Amino acid sequence: MCGVTVRSETGLDALDGCFQSIVIRLPNWVGDAVMATPALRALRRAFPRAAISAAATGPVVRLLQGSRSVDRWFALEPKGRHGGLLGWWRAGRELRRFAPDLFVVLPHSLSGALLATAARPRVRLGYWTRERFAFLDVKPRAAMAGRRRLPIPMTRLYLDLLRAVGVEDGDERLELEISREEEERADAALARLGVGRDEPFAAASPGASFGSSKHWTVEGFADTVRGLHARHGWRTLVLCGPGEEELARSIARAAGPPAVDTAAAPIALELLKPVLRRARLLVTTDTGPRHVATAFRTPVVVLMGPTDPRHTASNLERTRVVRVDVECGPCHLKTCPLDHRCMTSLTAADALSAAESLLEPVAAV
Repeated sequence: MCGVTVRSETGLDALDGCFQSIVIRLPNWVGDAVMATPALRALRRAFPRAAISAAATGPVVRLLQGSRSVDRWFALEPKGRHGGLLGWWRAGRELRRFAPDLFVVLPHSLSGALLATAARPRVRLGYWTRERFAFLDVKPRAAMAGRRRLPIPMTRLYLDLLRAVGVEDGDERLELEISREEEERADAALARLGVGRDEPFAAASPGASFGSSKHWTVEGFADTVRGLHARHGWRTLVLCGPGEEELARSIARAAGPPAVDTAAAPIALELLKPVLRRARLLVTTDTGPRHVATAFRTPVVVLMGPTDPRHTASNLERTRVVRVDVECGPCHLKTCPLDHRCMTSLTAADALSAAESLLEPVAAV
């Protein structure tokens, strides 16, 4: 793609020539990173001969590695050598070895714009914000509703950003790759948990690294696990991320034999891909595993409270979002200052009803 026309308030009317080297800064949140995969695919389609490099935190690199849209990965260490504003500047200097023509900043953070500036690309692309407008070249403004960004799906938000450099693509399908090694490691992990190779199972993801405001009740998850077993004969893997082990144990204890407790041997993030591809169903809070499962068209029931569902309202063909409207939400707070009514009002009956609306009839075992 040559002679790219820029559609933004930047003073740049056109970009002469082609982008030979592109760096894209991916989001830190796992779910947001998976929702950025359509943007990665769009870049590859628009610039098939460019060297595309992705800068991301270690967990995101492990999850997205293998993408056919990325040629090179750069692992950011925000809790190590790349911590703080000086660390982001150091990371940008390290990215200069890729000699980027275009640097795409998907997060809305100041650190992302500083990273791009330190990398010295020809063009820095990112959404306009008051704090970082001087550090970007092409800086379209996201649609606003008052003082808040208009809630549109993140998949569309990222694709809309790329339109500013002439990338026109409406394909919002999520995309993840699974390596043979990941398949083998996942099989071994499930075997250690006592799950047979041909055993059908469901999965539950009760945690949320965002904050406790997204958590559902232990009783709700436990009753859902028992209900799935009663209706379909499935056991349910109770998944957990770092720091969520006790929550998983509590749910497994409350659910009894139908639950498979993974707290003693948590499944690695990248292994969620083959595990959730095999799962018959995922019941989850509004967190990263939801989008991993969606990438493989696994049916998903999402228990959602404090977050606005419009931010994730794409690829919903095999997803049911269970939520109630409350006068204090959606608040997007990490912890609830009130009584957590947006989540505690959701019941296992709600989750099971949503699950049955997704599933093909399966005879109980």
